[in-house]
Amino acid sequence: MTQDQRLRRVDSMTRTIALIYAPLTDVEPGDIDRLLTLNAVAPIQLVRAALPGMLAAGEGSIITVASLLAFSAGVTDPRAPRRTLYVAAKAATLGFTRTLATEIADTPVRVQVVCPGVVATDWNNGAGHDIPWAMSPEDVASASLTGLRLGETVCAPGLDAQDPALDALLAAEAAFVTGGNQPSLAARYAQARL
Repeated sequence: MTQDQRLRRVDSMTRTIALIYAPLTDVEPGDIDRLLTLNAVAPIQLVRAALPGMLAAGEGSIITVASLLAFSAGVTDPRAPRRTLYVAAKAATLGFTRTLATEIADTPVRVQVVCPGVVATDWNNGAGHDIPWAMSPEDVASASLTGLRLGETVCAPGLDAQDPALDALLAAEAAFVTGGNQPSLAARYAQARL
C-alpha cells in the first residue's frame, strides 16, 4: 500500500451530531429538511462513501451514534423533552446501522450503533453537566469501544441487562413484522368494515 493510499484509507468512522429538542410546531419548515439531512441522511452518505474502502481492505469499523431516545417514540414520561425530530433522526440512524450490520455480517467490517442516555457534554449550554444520571463522554466512548470488541451491534452504555432487553426487542419486532404481514385485514379492521 502506498503512502497516498494509506492517507486516503478509512479504517473506522464514528459520526454524531446533536439536534435541538423542540415541539414540531416550533420548528421552521425549512429547518426540518436541514436537521434531518444533517442527523439522518449524512451518516448514511458518510458510511456509503467509506464502506467500499473498508470492504476492499478487509477490515474496518463503523460506529454511529444514536440515543436511547431512538427507542422512546411511545414513551409518555412527562420528563422527556419534546423530541419528535430528534427521535425521528436517531431512530433512522438506529435502523440504518442495525440493518447495515446484518447486510454486511459476512464481512470483516464491524458495525455498531451506540445509544447513550443523557451525556454530560457542553451541548445545550452544558445542561447535561447538571443532570445527576448523565454519563461522561469518556465512559460512553469506552463502552462503545468495549462493546465493539465484544461484537455488540447495539451498545447502550448504561444498560446492565442489555442482552435480554435486545432479545425482547428483537422478538417484539419479529412478531410485529411477521404478524402484520398477512394477506387479509386484522380482525379489528375487518369487523369495522361490516
